Amino acid sequence: MAAENNLHQGHRERMRERIAQQGFESLADHEALEVLLYLTNPRKNTNVMAHALLKRFGSFSRVLDAEEEELCKVEGVGPATARMLHLMPEICKYYTRCRASEENCLRTTEQLAEFLKSKFLGADRERALLMALDSRSRVRGAYWLREGTSSKVSFEIKDVVAAALKGGTDSVVLCHNHPNGMAMPSREDLQATENIVRALGLVKIHLRDHLILTETEYFSMREEGRLPFYDFESGQMLRPY
Repeated sequence: MAAENNLHQGHRERMRERIAQQGFESLADHEALEVLLYLTNPRKNTNVMAHALLKRFGSFSRVLDAEEEELCKVEGVGPATARMLHLMPEICKYYTRCRASEENCLRTTEQLAEFLKSKFLGADRERALLMALDSRSRVRGAYWLREGTSSKVSFEIKDVVAAALKGGTDSVVLCHNHPNGMAMPSREDLQATENIVRALGLVKIHLRDHLILTETEYFSMREEGRLPFYDFESGQMLRPY
């Protein structure tokens, strides 16, 4: 037994050294899961457990998405391990949001996109979000508007205006995701954006941008010259396209 424990300890040390040198992303699914299981299994050989979890659920992400009751059905997985695995996606989301702290200034489109991606992480349906920014480009409020289907979400003008007024600032960013497509606006997206710019303009609120996100990329209507502008003084819409 002592020899077996020494073997396992040596394996763990080699895994940790590999992660330190090559990064966590260098691991295969079963290796990543094996290392994660170290947290609640300080002495147990987690390699067998990792393979059993993958065999039952199919992939690393599906293991983390599984319900605690289902995880406990795998041999060797107890309540503490099941709870740790089940909480991991939420912990990752929380970390990502904290790293892009709402107190930080989101001055560039890339910073905005990275911050917003954390809000949509794991979403399999289109959702719409309105974010209120102060004069220093700090987040002062983020408000979910609607949830749609995997390929469409509707924008209700009254909901957008209400959320913008609730934010208490004169600058907002609209965002929605395309979970099953490309980060490109549809004709409906462009028309809805024009209607929203006009409605917000009537209450003296500027739509700074409308971002469309996928898991890996984003489309900025402002940067791509597709965002209309409402002139408060003249009450006129200025269309860049």
